[in-house]
Amino acid sequence: MAQARFSIRTAIAEGFDFWRQHWRKAAGPLVMVGFGLILRASGSVGPMMLGFMVELLGLSMAGAVYFRIALAGHGAEPATVNRPLGLQWGRLEGQLVAVNLLIAAIYAVVVFVCAFMLIAVLAGASQDTPLTTLDRAVTPDELMKLLTPDQLTALMTGAFIAMLVCLMVWARLAMTGPATAARQSVSVLNTLPLTRGVTFRLAGLWLLVQAPVILLQMVAVQFGVLVGDPGTGAVGSLAVGLVGVFFATPILFGALAYVYRRLSAGGA
Repeated sequence: MAQARFSIRTAIAEGFDFWRQHWRKAAGPLVMVGFGLILRASGSVGPMMLGFMVELLGLSMAGAVYFRIALAGHGAEPATVNRPLGLQWGRLEGQLVAVNLLIAAIYAVVVFVCAFMLIAVLAGASQDTPLTTLDRAVTPDELMKLLTPDQLTALMTGAFIAMLVCLMVWARLAMTGPATAARQSVSVLNTLPLTRGVTFRLAGLWLLVQAPVILLQMVAVQFGVLVGDPGTGAVGSLAVGLVGVFFATPILFGALAYVYRRLSAGGA
């Protein structure tokens, strides 16, 4: 059977239409995701870890609400399970938490490997000019000023490749949520056949949905630099991220549900 395909343009249109009709139905979990973002922006280890868990829980609950709606008739639980504002806990919520924890474990391995490779690349670029010994914690801007042009080029190239690898991993695992909802069982590695041959399309879908939020956050950060107050830029970036939670998240869930319906059909 031929591998199914999908149109990125149609997927985004489906996602936007889904957002317009249904985003409020998971408003409660989306607020949790926003609160998790605030905690993660604190810079302290404890609140950051708590924020990660709150965000993971909120995304799992929101995904359960949206997938019940978007995959009705495709094996998912009926949407009548959903409660007002999406504040309920059922089997699907627990399954999606398990899926997200498994994906987080996979990402932890990927990040560790990428960090090791990044250090190796940076060390290779520092053979002629050893890295400066640091006797205190430094900000990213301060670190950039300490690097030589070759070291900076190696660091930026390695960081770009690492981000690309993480995006490809996300694309390969993008059908885990919809598949778990439709099959009513935890589905992670057994969804890989669905994304074979469409990895770059899925990566492009993520980039296009998230691009407005990312670009606006970059503008906010640069504004803080221009006015000489990085704190203002950080607050602006966080505000953009919070607004993006209520737009990009439902759009992406709706788009992924559409893609799952296409890919699971087994044909174009």
